[in-house]
Amino acid sequence: INRKENKDESHTPTLERISQALEPIFPIELRFTDYTRPEAGRAPAAGSLYHLFVISRRFEGLPKIDRHRIVYEYLKPFIGHGIHNINMTLLAPSESRH
Repeated sequence: INRKENKDESHTPTLERISQALEPIFPIELRFTDYTRPEAGRAPAAGSLYHLFVISRRFEGLPKIDRHRIVYEYLKPFIGHGIHNINMTLLAPSESRH
C-alpha cells in the first residue's frame, strides 16, 4: 500500500472512525448511516450522502447551530474528503426518549 492510498483510506467515514472522532462529546447514542452505497438500502446518490444521529449531554441548552459547529469541528478530517453531504440529527438527552 502506498502512502497516498493509506492517507485516502483514513478519510473514509465509517461508524468506527466517526465514533472515534466524536468521542470527546461523549455520545450517549451515535448512529452513522451511509446512503451512498447500494448495500445501505438505497440507490447510489450523486456524491456521498450520510446521516449522523447523536444524543449527547454536551448539546443540552445549545441551539442547533452551535451543536452543528461542535460536530463539524470533530469531523474536519472527513469533510471534503470522505464526507461531501451529511445530514445531522443532534439531540440533548432531554429531547430524546432516553
